[in-house]
Amino acid sequence: MISNLPKVLPIFPLKNILFLPSANLPLYIFESRYLNMVRDVLKNNKMIGMIQIKNKKNSIPEVFQIGCAGKIIFYEKTHDNKFLLVLEGTIRFKIRKELSLKNGYRRVMPIWKIFEKDLDLNQKINEKTKEIFLQHIQNFIKTLNHKFLKKKINDIPINEIIQIISREISFDAIENQGIIEAENHEKRIELVIKLIKNFVFFKSESRLIH
Repeated sequence: MISNLPKVLPIFPLKNILFLPSANLPLYIFESRYLNMVRDVLKNNKMIGMIQIKNKKNSIPEVFQIGCAGKIIFYEKTHDNKFLLVLEGTIRFKIRKELSLKNGYRRVMPIWKIFEKDLDLNQKINEKTKEIFLQHIQNFIKTLNHKFLKKKINDIPINEIIQIISREISFDAIENQGIIEAENHEKRIELVIKLIKNFVFFKSESRLIH
């Protein structure tokens, strides 16, 4: 429920990071400010907002207005007091207002309501859309001769597959942000298919040129 979500959310700005609801994201935390953040959230609701950096022109990088919040579902302290952790995507958010720093890390007042449907774990994907998407993924894997996803593609959540594809192709920040802000599964899948087609096309063109 929206009412159970935090009124203040710590944010972790990263460059070219795609993080979506119902998908996992492993992180290695080593900077002192983010170590402080993890220690603080572990005492409370365990929620962190992942958000993309828009530009780094200033000492405090400008971030996009929409990101995705996740809950720490696993963490481990390393021998040198750093953290290995896994975030599970919960719900997207829009920044209403940025607050003052706390222990060196950034915090915002999030707007949750517009993404309330992200909390519905049973929201269905149109079967035809899903079938088309998985077919494109299979073709993509064959085209690039990748081993990832080959055996378990039907068992992996759609958003998890999209995150893997984003890493493999190295989508840029604008492309990732388009995926994050997509209205629903269908729109997100439609965009990812388009990006995959573009990638495969330009890769083929590059091979022909060389």
